[in-house]
Amino acid sequence: MRPVRFYVMDARLLTLLVLWLFVPAWWTTAAVVVAVAALRVAEARGYRLHAALRVVRAHSAGERPALHARRVRRFVDFG
Repeated sequence: MRPVRFYVMDARLLTLLVLWLFVPAWWTTAAVVVAVAALRVAEARGYRLHAALRVVRAHSAGERPALHARRVRRFVDFG
């Protein structure tokens, strides 16, 4: 399934553009410019919007073990 696009950007970024139209302030302009630039960089690296957000979430959570330390089985040598 191909993503919905509006010219060169993902169509989900239109929500930020609509916000910018209704609240024309410097912070909304900066938010739109940063979001569009970040998505363009992510797409240049081969990520789509959902995949890029997943990568950001994974990096912000940090490295986590699959099992809690109490549940990890230690190796025992009965030899």
